[in-house]
Amino acid sequence: MYVIDGYNLLHALKKAPDGLPKDFARARARVLALLSEFARRESTKVRVFFDGSPGKLASGDTSYPGVKVVFCGPGRESADHAVRDYIENAMEPYKIKVVSSDIEVVKACRLNGAKVISSQVMAAMLGAMTPQAGPTARPEKPARGMIGDLEREMLDEIGDFEEFQRRVEGGE
Repeated sequence: MYVIDGYNLLHALKKAPDGLPKDFARARARVLALLSEFARRESTKVRVFFDGSPGKLASGDTSYPGVKVVFCGPGRESADHAVRDYIENAMEPYKIKVVSSDIEVVKACRLNGAKVISSQVMAAMLGAMTPQAGPTARPEKPARGMIGDLEREMLDEIGDFEEFQRRVEGGE
């Protein structure tokens, strides 16, 4: 599972070569779409904390598979504080990867046993997923022969055999 300081990551992605849309709401939506794709590809869940309130949102603007979005609006704690609290209260913080470049968040999360990834590193990981990134992007699964629905569901769940074997041997 990944716990993310949302605007910290958004600002790191804005500095990337492909960047993000200039419109703030569209930039946030693009970050959430990238994280949803990341969650799908890595078979993980993502929880993103944003400071403030979402502003005017259309229906579904924060509905992305694999991603839970939390806004820390007026009268609530900051996203930095919410991330720290989440890790402090986690049953198994050592299984969580925190994405932030905020020094206080990094210190507190490491102290509680979570792994920390800088927002710049995560931005690079997300950038490598995009088709524009070329050969470093993860290749699509190879096409299979004629298979039924059950087999297709199983392949979608475990991926190709080599990936499945790696996960089993790695204890994932």
